[in-house]
Amino acid sequence: MTAEQSLAHAPAPAPAPEDFAAVQALYDQTMADNAQVHDLIYPKVFGADQYIGQFSDNSADELRLMAALMQMPAGARVLDLGCGRGLVAAFLAGEMGWTVTGIDLSLASLAAGREAGHGVELIAGNVYEHAFAERFDGIYSTGAACHFDAARLFARARSLLVPGGRLAIFERVRLGDIDAADWHKLTTDWKCPHVYTTVDYGELLTVAGFRVRHVLDTTERFRTWQARSVEVRRELRREIVAATSQEYFETSLALAAYEADVSRKGLLGYAAVIAEALP
Repeated sequence: MTAEQSLAHAPAPAPAPEDFAAVQALYDQTMADNAQVHDLIYPKVFGADQYIGQFSDNSADELRLMAALMQMPAGARVLDLGCGRGLVAAFLAGEMGWTVTGIDLSLASLAAGREAGHGVELIAGNVYEHAFAERFDGIYSTGAACHFDAARLFARARSLLVPGGRLAIFERVRLGDIDAADWHKLTTDWKCPHVYTTVDYGELLTVAGFRVRHVLDTTERFRTWQARSVEVRRELRREIVAATSQEYFETSLALAAYEADVSRKGLLGYAAVIAEALP
């Protein structure tokens, strides 16, 4: 048994209730300046050709790999869950030839995406409540699934997918025992009900009617991105303060440094889990 398999059964708090009003406030109020700051920082973190406006800790090449592992043809109908400004949706639509629809709670992000005109449909709403006209061939989420109770989310995803449809979750994952203070920061402070292991995801997907096809571990690169994001914030302090405020810069730097430290300690990683909806 691997260390992570044993962790799947280690005591951990039960998932907290989802709080989508708090999630919306996080992105529309607390993190309202984040898109502007991300556009400053992440071309230098990922590389200019690897930053497409994503909020997830993934380069463009990692997003391409996730999409390739979903193994869906051009023309597939795909839902981007937690699409933000729709930049990943537009990128994968262009790369893969998919017809991508995005859904998000953040009105500010969606307004920015619509103003930019990325050529993909962007829906303001809650995935549990929105009445989609048709089922999808695929659903993916890059850095947004953390805001959901995975068991409930996977059940909803299964109901939205055609048989054989693909679900991909690219998300931070728990690798070590997390103490109460760190658990609070990684869940309550970020409006996330839980921090799952990849084994947790696999078990919950099976219960929801999926078969796991691939697990893509990008933890080592994630640690590089995390450390680099701290360095770049310090390098761009003047630009970030000018665009936001000194308080924002200090808060942003402290959060980035904290997450880099947690990942460096081996408690937090990043992975994609790709599953197939069973008949």
